[in-house]
Amino acid sequence: MDELTTKRLAVIKQLYNHGIDQSYEVEPMNGFSILSFHDCVEMFLGLCAERKGMKVDGNTKFGDYFAKMPNLKCGSTMTNLNKKRVGLKHHGTIPSNLDIEISRANVTDFFNQNTPIFFDIEFDSISLVSLITYSGVRGYMEKANDALSKNDFMDSIQNSQIAFKELLIEHKEDNSLVYRSPFEVIENFTFLNSFFMRIESNEHRIKDFIDAVGRSLKELENTVNLIGFGIDYKKYCKFRLLSPLINTWTGKDGKREYQVYNNPHDGRICDKKNALFCFNFVVDSALKLQKFDLDVWGTVNK
Repeated sequence: MDELTTKRLAVIKQLYNHGIDQSYEVEPMNGFSILSFHDCVEMFLGLCAERKGMKVDGNTKFGDYFAKMPNLKCGSTMTNLNKKRVGLKHHGTIPSNLDIEISRANVTDFFNQNTPIFFDIEFDSISLVSLITYSGVRGYMEKANDALSKNDFMDSIQNSQIAFKELLIEHKEDNSLVYRSPFEVIENFTFLNSFFMRIESNEHRIKDFIDAVGRSLKELENTVNLIGFGIDYKKYCKFRLLSPLINTWTGKDGKREYQVYNNPHDGRICDKKNALFCFNFVVDSALKLQKFDLDVWGTVNK
């Protein structure tokens, strides 16, 4: 399979995942998942048609694909999906929660059955991870994807969380001057905490105040960076709530290392839905960050 087809399948998979996320939103907003499901199915049908040499033009209708490619599966369920899409988009008919659940299951079944037939791969193996240019991030996301395929959701969430930390670090490193990063919006407080200022323990109120100010300013800088990067902050809040405790340090060889402390009793729900959410959040964030590189450092032309 050529690289262009692989990328197009990855886009289809990402649109499918977007539809999955929408389908779990509150009613009636979850109804818009029908449009995403229909779009990714129609894109897939068009790709299948090209692969089989079927002529596709402006007059080709949704049902024509199934009539002209008899080896396509799930024709009747996709016809029902098309009716729901027409009802929502052209007549304002809001699908019920049951309609959403049925559509989610039917579209998943459609891709699981047809992807091996037309592309000789499993649908679950399609991912946008290959499009991530940051090598460290891509490595952890491959681990997260592998854990997802094995239904090890806690491990998948853990690797997605590490990948996001690595993403922010690598992106800042790639766009930083030798002495100062353009993403630093506050002064460096590393040596301005109570320890280095030698605040005595009997002055605990001053000590606590200084440390709280330092932590708050650092958190504010992180928030400003995320919003400036175009990352959905509300999704980030959910992503962060799903994170275990992760410590980061630089090893002897200069490489970053991560230590994860998973507490099975911390209340996090490590199921497939949340593992997919974390995985897709990191992929979306990586694609947003890497498409905009400051690209201003280099040798000065004299």
